Amino acid sequence: MVDGLFKTFSSFRAQLMSFIAGMLVITTITLYLINQRSERLITQQVAEYVQATGKAAEIALRSLSEGEYLVDLLDPKHGGTLPVNSESIIRRILVIDMVTNEISDSTDPEDIKQPADAEIINLPTFRPDDLTTDADNDERDRKIPFSLETEKTKRTVIIVVSMQRLNQVIDAAARYRLIAIGLLGLLLVALIFAFSKRLTRPITELSQAARRVAAGDLGFKVPVSGPDEVSTLTSTFNEMLAGLRRNRDLEEQLQRAERSVMVGRLASGIAHEIRNPLNFINLSIDHLRERYAPQADSPRTEYTHILTTIKDELARLNRLVSDFLSYGRPAKLKLRDIDARSLIEEVRALVSAQSEQQRVKIDIHQNGHGDAKLRADAELLKTCFSNLMINAVQAMPEGGTLDITLSPNSSMVEIEFTDTGIGIAPEVYEQIFEPYYSTKETGIGLGLPLTKKIIEEHGGQILVRSELNKGTTFIVTLPRDPN
Repeated sequence: MVDGLFKTFSSFRAQLMSFIAGMLVITTITLYLINQRSERLITQQVAEYVQATGKAAEIALRSLSEGEYLVDLLDPKHGGTLPVNSESIIRRILVIDMVTNEISDSTDPEDIKQPADAEIINLPTFRPDDLTTDADNDERDRKIPFSLETEKTKRTVIIVVSMQRLNQVIDAAARYRLIAIGLLGLLLVALIFAFSKRLTRPITELSQAARRVAAGDLGFKVPVSGPDEVSTLTSTFNEMLAGLRRNRDLEEQLQRAERSVMVGRLASGIAHEIRNPLNFINLSIDHLRERYAPQADSPRTEYTHILTTIKDELARLNRLVSDFLSYGRPAKLKLRDIDARSLIEEVRALVSAQSEQQRVKIDIHQNGHGDAKLRADAELLKTCFSNLMINAVQAMPEGGTLDITLSPNSSMVEIEFTDTGIGIAPEVYEQIFEPYYSTKETGIGLGLPLTKKIIEEHGGQILVRSELNKGTTFIVTLPRDPN
């Protein structure tokens, strides 16, 4: 009987079940302790918020009843203990006269006698749900308003509460939880490795496979062999591998999408901000042209030409911002007859200052005797050619040559931009046309994607050939008539 009982508990199934049970216990206890610590941190912070808001309300009531200014009540010299500043839980306390809509008292003396700020009035109201981990993590401040009637008038007290410290604590708790779970995972892997040494050869093969998975290798399948228990385990392991491969692919796609959305939102905000200085510069140029134009005809003509050129470039930049903001939607092409060579020469003149500074020579060639005329949106193509030329010049920091060759035929115009620069690394070769991907410290990764989009909307295509440390060639093919 003892022998039978020993065999039962020493069997592979019994050891495996005991091992799994032990891991579940460790995992449960660890997760419980992690959650307890996280909840304790958040609870402490919530208590600080409750205490701070209570003190703020008490101080506001004292101010109204005693006729003292809030600044005096908060002054540590007069016993004030509640910090109210940009780094504290309570950002501001205001008392607003509801009849005149003026600020009658504030923790910021500059607010007094000023009209109530709409930004403060429109802040979201503080709710108990904002102090939970289920909140939407909105970084904006909250307000706690309440109204009081005095002998003279009706006043509203607004306490502005910062969510920054609470969000910091929640984020810190999340990071702690992530680190602890990661360490727990490493511990479980170590236990599995130690346990696997006691198993039979098929289990050793599974252990080796587990090490390959831990190293990131998911592209294999473990042969199914051994007893029924081991065979079942091996089959389950193979299913797990397939799931991990699927999850890894989904995670990579999700990470790329999240990065694109985040950078896109940031870049979109920057693009909006660019428009204001552009409009100011444009108006200033009009002012200069009207007030400071030379009286003599020749200087006046040259002066007007220079300012007109600047305004044209500002208009192109403004349109570029508009194209960026509408990236992903079909562009509204303004087609007209243009000469591709003339357009390229205009762009060369615009980038000549940078190219001369870097000792880059830009040569324009044309094969055959036909013209390079086509119907296209001149401003959009100008943007494309500018992107390609600037990229080429920046790829030759020590100087070099950019050869631009036009090869027109009866239906198409092919343009090659060939530089002698550093080339494109193989690992980024397939990603250069992806939105928001950039190898430059100052780039946002929309130059080449926008160029490709514009060219394709003209019915053309863009190809690239590159050899590291030898140079890059971009080949642009445009139809003479995109219709």
